[in-house]
Amino acid sequence: METKCILSLSVARTLLSQGCKLVDVDTSSKRVGKLVFVFERDEFFDERLAKLSNVEER
Repeated sequence: METKCILSLSVARTLLSQGCKLVDVDTSSKRVGKLVFVFERDEFFDERLAKLSNVEER
């Protein structure tokens, strides 16, 4: 299974509300004190994340 880590709580909540599958929540090894939301990466997830990225860039 391929996964993708998301650091932003608001992005993670949005992905969850849109039906993306959360696999795990862990502490970040790169950013001390931060949580990482691990999602199952599939075509649906990639589409949702791409749409979110386009909205945030505006």
